[in-house]
Amino acid sequence: MALAGTHVVFIDDGGVLSDNDRRAPQWRRLVGEYFAPRLGGAPEAWARANVGAFERSWARYLAYLEDVGARGGVDRWIRDDRGRWLVDMCEQVGVTPPSEPGAEAVAAGAWISERVHAEIPGAGDAVRGLARRGLVLHTASGGLSWELEPYLRGMGVREHFDRLYGPDLVDTHKNGPHYYAAILAHAAVDPSAAVVVDDGESPRAWAAAAGLRTYASLAELLAAID
Repeated sequence: MALAGTHVVFIDDGGVLSDNDRRAPQWRRLVGEYFAPRLGGAPEAWARANVGAFERSWARYLAYLEDVGARGGVDRWIRDDRGRWLVDMCEQVGVTPPSEPGAEAVAAGAWISERVHAEIPGAGDAVRGLARRGLVLHTASGGLSWELEPYLRGMGVREHFDRLYGPDLVDTHKNGPHYYAAILAHAAVDPSAAVVVDDGESPRAWAAAAGLRTYASLAELLAAID
């Protein structure tokens, strides 16, 4: 193996494992399939409502990051905001929100994510190939562990990953080198023994600042290994 001393690979989801452009329209359709029979309204209305509700949720998250920086409370905030996302859609569709919107939104997300098929071509085979080489695989995503799990199950690669690192497991946002320092500490991994695969320039720069070697794609990593 060309990358001598490497034992661990941290892999981002969107842009590395999954194609976000293909994922978004599937999500809109599946939102309608999930909520229409449970809460009422037409599936198409739910799909339309999700567009604006998602944009407002993302804007809240960016404002939240600016306010709190790297501080904790990640999991609770995300679960609460998923509830706000659902209530927003209910208001647009014209149906009564459930009594526990946060819990219902999380359940919906798991159901939907496992049914999304947006794998980047070759990503699943690359993951299986890395696992066959004896490398320990973790995620290193901005998505939370309980959001990543159903995507990986849907891809058929969940069993090849150890820890699903998102901000919740280390209670640290993925917005600077502190995120990679936190997952390295949690996994008890020396940065010299690990690499990060992320399509984003900023995350790769943060990972490099934490002492990790970085690659923009799984294909690039496999080429370096071979």
